[in-house]
Amino acid sequence: MEPSHEIVKALADPARLRVFAAIVLAGDTGTGLAALRDDHPAAEKAVPRLVRAGLVTTADRGFRADPKAFRDAAAAARSAAPDAPEGTAPDVAQLYSAGRLTVIPTRRATRVAVLRDLADRLFEHDRVYTQAEITDALAEVHDDPLTLRRELIDELLLERTLGGREYRRREAPPI
Repeated sequence: MEPSHEIVKALADPARLRVFAAIVLAGDTGTGLAALRDDHPAAEKAVPRLVRAGLVTTADRGFRADPKAFRDAAAAARSAAPDAPEGTAPDVAQLYSAGRLTVIPTRRATRVAVLRDLADRLFEHDRVYTQAEITDALAEVHDDPLTLRRELIDELLLERTLGGREYRRREAPPI
């Protein structure tokens, strides 16, 4: 799990957040477990989770907040590359895992961005495709290729003949 996720999960509990705040307010001198327990009954349970998340370190005088935990988590998040296929548009790359689209977005602008990206990467403008070719190409990136095919047609990125046997890539109008 990414360090930033660990930090967010550790601070999501209000009791742990209060314990962490007390440790931060203790400053560089730190604070002991006994002092924390006086104001925070859940301190004994909260501190190990804060230590595992890298937010708190143990020192001679007790526990101290580790300010570099946030910097390290931000650096790790910045360097984490989405697991999207080669050539995927950067604005939709986070929707991929192991090279497959994990979700069809419900927000229209994001959904259209994903569909445009798929159309650009998978289908050429000067070629006629069969229904099976379209479905097979989309099945490589998502578990529901039929929905993706219908969405590509609805958003005017693909057009099909009346009989549904031939498909062509087309330019979509702007959103």
